[in-house]
Amino acid sequence: MFSVISIALSLALARMATANPVARAACNPVLAGNGISIASGSLEMGYSSSVAGASIISQALTATAAEYVAVAATITNGGFVLKDVNQPNQAAGLYPTWVNGAIELQTLVTPEDGTQGWGFVCSECNDPSTVGAGGVIGSSCNVVNGWTGQCLQIGAAAGDAVTIANCADLGSGSQYFNVYLA
Repeated sequence: MFSVISIALSLALARMATANPVARAACNPVLAGNGISIASGSLEMGYSSSVAGASIISQALTATAAEYVAVAATITNGGFVLKDVNQPNQAAGLYPTWVNGAIELQTLVTPEDGTQGWGFVCSECNDPSTVGAGGVIGSSCNVVNGWTGQCLQIGAAAGDAVTIANCADLGSGSQYFNVYLA
């Protein structure tokens, strides 16, 4: 028979496991080569313009139009660099980059030096080959920066900056994203 203490300890451990964004996660979505939208609620992660130095911002959700093409990273193990979809296929490209606390588009100077590497840790993943345009390939995902280990956090309104912050233990909110195949 279980004691009150062992039941309370089991409940506390279960609660911590589901609260930690990484511990509760079940999968890493297959993103490489796909055009994607990264959204939280009615907002998605976009950019103010397709030029170096442009801010990564919150914008109205358009899940069927890609903002990024995911490219498998070779240095950030298991992660991706996210190329601005508006860059021609042969162009060097612009990538969301952590720059002194801000996220902005920058050219890929040192391949995946960590400031441009993003890991996706999700509660549920779907095979991109079975999901149509606008379908979810990763849900309740933390997007973790390979350099800082912190999570992306979307702004509260369209036009607000997307930032990185210590990962919260909430399971939902501004640090949790759905990834749409676009």
